[in-house]
Order: sequence, then structure tokens, then C-alpha cells
Amino acid sequence: MDRELKLGAEARLTLKGNVVTKKRIKKSYRLEQIDINLRKARTSQEASLLQKAARARINVPKVLKVDKENFSIEMDFVNGTLIDKIINEKYAKELGREIAVMHDNSIIHGDLTTSNIIVKNNEVYFIDFGLGEISDSIEKKAVDLRVLKESIRANHPQKADKLNKIILDSYKKHSKKAAEVLKRLEDVEKRGRYKERGAQ
Repeated sequence: MDRELKLGAEARLTLKGNVVTKKRIKKSYRLEQIDINLRKARTSQEASLLQKAARARINVPKVLKVDKENFSIEMDFVNGTLIDKIINEKYAKELGREIAVMHDNSIIHGDLTTSNIIVKNNEVYFIDFGLGEISDSIEKKAVDLRVLKESIRANHPQKADKLNKIILDSYKKHSKKAAEVLKRLEDVEKRGRYKERGAQ
């Protein structure tokens, strides 16, 4: 019997034994052929991203089967703890290093929140690359970091500044393009603050 893990806007995740199946959901508001093509392309792209990340020795679920016709990916279940519940300085440092490796391999996660990061056997794993892409865009790398910073700030307001500093220091140490990305991150955050003031 399959157990539903998550029903999101884009996909349904079910668990059977130690295998997770992610199936992209039909969108009735899209023309049928466009919907089919989009779901096929995104299924294929997510599987490619996971495989590329694994080759770069980034901890991600192992892809077991890709079925583009049924818009689904079967992968290993990462049975660990959401990083939110146990984040500390050690994991923050590891996060910075792993994101640096991911970005240096042209992998953009696209939804780098703490709910998409799991700790298993004291190692950090990244899940859900559904909004990810292959890109060397400095802007997109900066946005990945901004999303993570905001996620930590929302869930751990008391220690967010300290944790975010450790993450960025570790990223700076390990990424070849850290200077450009962190400079752009400052710009992205300034734009965000400007928009917030404008909305008030």
C-alpha cells in the first residue's frame, strides 16, 4: 500500500517500502498538449539534476527509474530529520560547503528552504529539485542563498544571523565564484527591502 507523503501544487509524493514516487499533477487550466509537454520536460529535468548532483557527490535521493510518459520519478527514500529541527553550527557550515559545490556544478536548486533539506547519518541531503535548473547565472545562485536565509530567519529568528553568517562564510571558502555571488546577494536583498518599503 502506497503512503502519501506530500501533495503539493506540482506533484504528489508517495512512499512504498523504501521507494518514493514523485508524480507530476495534471493542470486543468493548461491546454492538454502544453500540459503534457511541460510535465514531461520537468520530470526529465528534475531527474537529470538529481543525477548530475549525485555525480558531483552531493547528497540527494538516488534516482531509480524515470517514466516520462507517466510524469514520474522513482527514487530512494531519504529517511532522516528535517534540518529545521536540529540545525546547529556544524550543519550550517556543511550547508554552505554543499551549496558551494552544487553551484560550482551549475546546479540551481530553485526552492532552497529548510523544508527541502534533510539530515541523515549526520550528513546534509537536498531533496525536491522540482523548480531547479542547470545554470551558471550569478543572479539565480544569489536567489538560492536569499531563499535559504529567509527560511532560516523565519524558523529560527533568535539564531538566524549567526547561522546565516556561518553558511555564507563556508560558501565563500568553498565556491570558486563566491565573491560575485555574495555581491549579487547583497543587491538582491537591497531590492527586496526597497520593494517592501514601497509596499507599505
